[in-house]
Amino acid sequence: MNQKIILGHLYSIIVIIFWGLTFVSSKVLLKDFTPVEILFDRFVIATLALFLLLPKSMKLLSLKEEFYCVMVGALGITIYFLFENNALVYSNASNVCLIVSTAPLFVAIFNCFIEKKFNLGVNFFLGFVIAIAGIACLSFNSVQLKLNPIGDLLALGCAFVWGGYVYFVMKLQKCQVNNYVITVKSFFYSVILTIPCLCYWGYDLKLDAVLKPVNVINYLFLAVVASSLCFLIWNKAIDYIGSVRTNVYIYGTPVVTVIGAIFFIDERITIYTVLGMVLAISGLIISQIKPSKK
Repeated sequence: MNQKIILGHLYSIIVIIFWGLTFVSSKVLLKDFTPVEILFDRFVIATLALFLLLPKSMKLLSLKEEFYCVMVGALGITIYFLFENNALVYSNASNVCLIVSTAPLFVAIFNCFIEKKFNLGVNFFLGFVIAIAGIACLSFNSVQLKLNPIGDLLALGCAFVWGGYVYFVMKLQKCQVNNYVITVKSFFYSVILTIPCLCYWGYDLKLDAVLKPVNVINYLFLAVVASSLCFLIWNKAIDYIGSVRTNVYIYGTPVVTVIGAIFFIDERITIYTVLGMVLAISGLIISQIKPSKK
């Protein structure tokens, strides 16, 4: 197997492990901070961390490429997290988790527009159904599923804008823009775009809360590991194995979250937990199998 393909899958697995654990980390920070404060602080720290490593990454690109970077930051970070955080206000976490996990389907649809051909295959859709069934089991295990139009539509919006994020990342990669530059610039624009949200919802600089060791650790994890590192290698994975094959790993995020919850916040393991994890991982594997060419 090609070394880049191996690295692409390895990068995807690493990112999903860290992203699956962000739920636990965010729950800790939400005790002292609002969702929009966490969003702003997280990506300010993430942008500074990457910029200090490579200051030249902020050099101006062409007007078209700068626009693509704005769209990556707006869709993949600012709008995505605002939708997700507000979806949790109106709907329960089970609904949000289940609906957001349909993101690979939207990524595949956007990918068809880029490639200008429909080449997903039956394995992708079979894996999608099995994985969503598994995620539904994990959701049912924690809270009873209930329809809430506003919350569920916001969660669906998360899945849709994530597809748009991947679309513009691929557009930039086709323009030969370095993945490091894509990540730094998208973070920078996301911070700028979050400022109007702070004006609306308010921002309180809570130095006492910020300096708590537990909050420092969780902020560094979210900003440096789950953002700076993970977005960088996620974009690299898309470059190596394509948007569809990378994003089906999103099916594994709830599995990691459940395992993290069992270890860190003493959540119970049930038959639904086991069944859900088996189905979600099975769906992920089936989605990765390419149909044989006769």
